[in-house]
Amino acid sequence: MKKIGIDIYKIKDLYTGLGQFSLHFKNEISKYENEDFEFHYFAPEQYCKEHPDERHLIPEHFKYRYFPNWCPVFDLWHSLHQFPSHLPNPKSPLILTIHDLNFLIEKSPTKAKAYLKKLQNNVDRATVITTISDYTKTMVEDHIQLKGKKVSTIHNGVYHFIPTDSVKPEYISGDFFFGLSVFKEKKNFHTLIPMMKYFDKFQLILAGNHDTEYGRSIMDLIRSEHLESRVILPGKISDQQKRWLYNNCTAFMFPSLAEGFGNPTIEAMQHGKPVFLSNACSLPEIGGSHAYYFEHFDTSYMVEKVKLSLEHYFNHLEMNIEAIKKHASQFSWDNAIRKYLQIYRDTLNV
Repeated sequence: MKKIGIDIYKIKDLYTGLGQFSLHFKNEISKYENEDFEFHYFAPEQYCKEHPDERHLIPEHFKYRYFPNWCPVFDLWHSLHQFPSHLPNPKSPLILTIHDLNFLIEKSPTKAKAYLKKLQNNVDRATVITTISDYTKTMVEDHIQLKGKKVSTIHNGVYHFIPTDSVKPEYISGDFFFGLSVFKEKKNFHTLIPMMKYFDKFQLILAGNHDTEYGRSIMDLIRSEHLESRVILPGKISDQQKRWLYNNCTAFMFPSLAEGFGNPTIEAMQHGKPVFLSNACSLPEIGGSHAYYFEHFDTSYMVEKVKLSLEHYFNHLEMNIEAIKKHASQFSWDNAIRKYLQIYRDTLNV
């Protein structure tokens, strides 16, 4: 039996994309433990204390961060993100999963250069590289010296929500558009606010942690446009509320400029909803021909794009719902985990 160490340390930030990815990866891959593989999970100390009955948890320790030689040796170690806080024992082969190179546009040139150098060092340490989209794979190939290492794309798995297990939020008063993300400038939510002046029968619900500098700028913009009653920022929402919002929104808005994958896109499409995306980064790859894309963010253009696209969607409603749901169904956790397991087998020659 091969012992596989999996770094789920980012589970400590559960309301982020990496936190959710780490949690769901652990839950799903644990179903495949058998005579071939035994999985061990490197986790935050607090998580280990809160889950004493879970098997094979390895609590973090400062000595592992600064002295990798003290880490247990595994047949294979899988870091679920490109900047792990702890690297494995040098005797353990490393699989490095890269989600994005967003720092190239988010950070100053000096900081971006430092991040790129750190990523290069992690890639040099790795035996195998995986990415969560072909877009990220291309970015890696363009900016990192791979030195003959192959990069494999494995799209994220996305859970299928059950709409019946849902709760209507009290702030909904009619038809609405929905958006969901942590509030960072790259999410481009500010482009949606002026547009809402032309959809006076709709609310816009932008959920996610908005206690950020960008979130505060969005609130200022809402006030300046006098849209306080129709653009709602509820902050973090429960899974039950999220399911209701996905299932009952008129459309999902996600004009992000920097995504390695874009899970909310598929979550909305699982409900057969029309999604409006930017035509940047990984989103055209993930949304495919079943999403609507903003080519630029002039307000009048966006308004016309939404109106015409919704007309198209509702004129062919049953056909569009079926096609959108079918597209979303390919992004399952079962598909993703099976591909990671094959990577493990190929790397270990088992």
